[in-house]
Amino acid sequence: MNFIGLKNRKGDKIHYHYDLGRGKGQRPSMGIFIYVKPKTQEERNHNIETKKLLDVKKGQAILEKQAIGTPFIPKHKLQENFLDYYSAYVSKNKKDNNKHLYYSLYHFKKFINKDHLSPIDVTEELCIEYRQYLLDRLNGECPANYYRPFRRMLKAATKAGYFVDHPAEDVLSKEKKNKRRKANLEAEDYIKLLKTPHFNEEIREGFITSCYQGYRYCDV
Repeated sequence: MNFIGLKNRKGDKIHYHYDLGRGKGQRPSMGIFIYVKPKTQEERNHNIETKKLLDVKKGQAILEKQAIGTPFIPKHKLQENFLDYYSAYVSKNKKDNNKHLYYSLYHFKKFINKDHLSPIDVTEELCIEYRQYLLDRLNGECPANYYRPFRRMLKAATKAGYFVDHPAEDVLSKEKKNKRRKANLEAEDYIKLLKTPHFNEEIREGFITSCYQGYRYCDV
């Protein structure tokens, strides 16, 4: 892996680029530079630290290139805190019409109850415990709805090199079999409720809005 330094138009700085060839787009910027003739101690210190950074980046780039075609993932490509990977996965894959992925992370953080989780601690046993945590606290389809995105995230993490084997491969999602059939609100029930004395106009309007729009009471 080679780097190339190119002077800017003024000639006072050298900007570094990856040298991947001579074709279009084969010299992407590294986003770092040094001063050609540093005038102050700060600029001299900047050059010293930047050259150290160049050595680190060069080592990382060489390691990445050598790892191509092998199952080895360089450590610098992985995040030490697995919660950071999970959060980044949610941000990348979230959709406005599906909040299950977001709440899978929300409940997992409550389950872990700490700010740092090493990838080595994400085991099959942990997945079983998280699934049970959801079953103990949520009803109906919710435990399964929040656990499925968790499994998809772990599958992606396995492909990214965090795990040799998918830790939740054999830990499937489960629903809590406590579903209750909800009684429908009939027309006569609706009229009766409208005629019921009330002391808060907002509650009455919220109820009517919920009936016509299909909102849950918490959304209203």
